[in-house]
Amino acid sequence: MAKHEHKESPHLTILVATDFSDQASKALEWARSFADAFGAKLVLLHVIDIFSLAEMGCVMGGTDLLHLLREQAHKGMGELKVLIPDAQTVVREASPRPVIVDAALELDSQMIIMGTHCRSGLTHLLLGSVAEYVIRNSKVPTQTGKGIEVPPFAVPIAM
Repeated sequence: MAKHEHKESPHLTILVATDFSDQASKALEWARSFADAFGAKLVLLHVIDIFSLAEMGCVMGGTDLLHLLREQAHKGMGELKVLIPDAQTVVREASPRPVIVDAALELDSQMIIMGTHCRSGLTHLLLGSVAEYVIRNSKVPTQTGKGIEVPPFAVPIAM
């Protein structure tokens, strides 16, 4: 095996939670680098937050918001699938907090990577933090960050 090659590890799966934000895109770049370096499989998860949808529905009566959010989710996941053809894509409808935690176990993931919006103060109090919930409740290691830098992986460390 050449110096920079690695064997694919079919048992290493990384769940990447995405809301299609800039922070999620940076987390995805980090996850791709990690997956490339260690031969991991990527599972991309987007959760349509139906609880926030209910709140928005009160404001935007007459519009089928769920249909629009489903279309946006499938369009966004389709675009990510073009960029990462080997990735598995999953779209769920629920509250993102428990769904991300549960999906990691259901999909046999060994790691979760996700961006964070780094909200604080009143915004954090009112909206909560999906990343904080996942970190506190996940049974698998979780990497989060607002501006996650792409890691400079050269070669996986051989043990």
